Amino acid sequence: MGNKVSIGLIFILAIVCATLVFHRGNSKKAIVPMDSGSPGETPSILVSTSESKNFIANEYKLVFAVELYDKNKEKLFKEMDVRRNQIFESAKSMGISEENVEQNSLQIEKPWNYMKTQKFTARQNFKIAVATKEAADSLSDLLSAIPDVEMTQTNALLKNEDSLQAAIVKVACEKALLKADRYAEGVGERTGKVLFVRGDVESSRFNTADSVSLIVNMDLSMSISNSDDGDAKSFLAVEATVDRKYPADEFLGSFSLECVEKDKQALYRKMDEKSQNVIAQIKSLGIPEANISVQRMSLKKKWEFENGGRQFMGYEAIQEIHVKTDSKELATALVDLLAPNADLQCNGTLPLLKNRQLLEAQVILKSGEKALAKAKLFADGLDMKVGKTQQVDDGSRMYNGVTVLGARAKSYDGILLGGGGSSRNVIADSVEVKASTNLVVELN
Repeated sequence: MGNKVSIGLIFILAIVCATLVFHRGNSKKAIVPMDSGSPGETPSILVSTSESKNFIANEYKLVFAVELYDKNKEKLFKEMDVRRNQIFESAKSMGISEENVEQNSLQIEKPWNYMKTQKFTARQNFKIAVATKEAADSLSDLLSAIPDVEMTQTNALLKNEDSLQAAIVKVACEKALLKADRYAEGVGERTGKVLFVRGDVESSRFNTADSVSLIVNMDLSMSISNSDDGDAKSFLAVEATVDRKYPADEFLGSFSLECVEKDKQALYRKMDEKSQNVIAQIKSLGIPEANISVQRMSLKKKWEFENGGRQFMGYEAIQEIHVKTDSKELATALVDLLAPNADLQCNGTLPLLKNRQLLEAQVILKSGEKALAKAKLFADGLDMKVGKTQQVDDGSRMYNGVTVLGARAKSYDGILLGGGGSSRNVIADSVEVKASTNLVVELN
């Protein structure tokens, strides 16, 4: 009986071994070079390289902010006006007009804590561009002397960046080809044809010196010369981004009505009364009711934290009111009218574009043209030609930014070029539309 079991086990093991040998012998047959040019399908050499070059900056942008605190909101507006005028005077003394001073929209925020010492916070960001490092240093000294002005940084920039890219791309391409040759020689091989290239050009950010670096990054895949690459195609992938600024033709103001009472029913009555009063104020400017959107009221308990404990202060109700207007003048008048209300917070005014889709189409077209131009730069650097387009995608970068007269901002954080008027009236009046194009083309 024992012999039969042993014979049976030997027989089973023999079958298993034969199966493993069979599959092992066929495993090599599954690796078949394909003609798509993919580095994983055609025997290839893959290298990465970068090249950079410094250029003397021809523009300097000073970035700074003013931040103020006070219990009285109206006093904050007045103090910010004083600081803004001091900034304009400093710029004017160096021949810089108010129109060339970029301002973010003034932000007034309530504190998140509920201590008795609570204060409102007012903050406004600024940018000023000058042509020389000497002018940037002199202006920085003047601005630093203004109370509550905090200098953030001075960035060196290039106005003619695009025109300087061709030469550095050529150097990067030659460097990548030479690197691939050396790696091939190191293993006793030679390079064949280009299979795939991914290239990008960018400038260094947050430059604090007097020069700007243009940086080219490349990934290059080349076939091994003795491989079967005759049908393999060559591909190039690039990305380009374009932004354009357009004057807004619609404005959406956002306001929050906030009240606190210990009795819920009293709170409901107070909110209803104040909401009706705010709506009446809005209508007094000739704004139709159809352009006023009153959101659902939220209710929560409010606590005051002090000495390691907490005390119930009552119930806090918050209700947002959105108002749409067709002009900056009317949007400005609306903020000016509602800002003094003690229980109303002005969250900001968002500029909009009625024909946004049409303008987006124009920006998308420009980003595609820029991507194609960049592809030609890399193709020329490799002594090749751009062939058929293989793939295009949007890079998931399409968005609308908020600006005033041409400077970028996000969400409600608008930017203004030029002064005038009260701080509370700093409202964005243009929109930046940005689009990115990812492009893959054949190389011939």
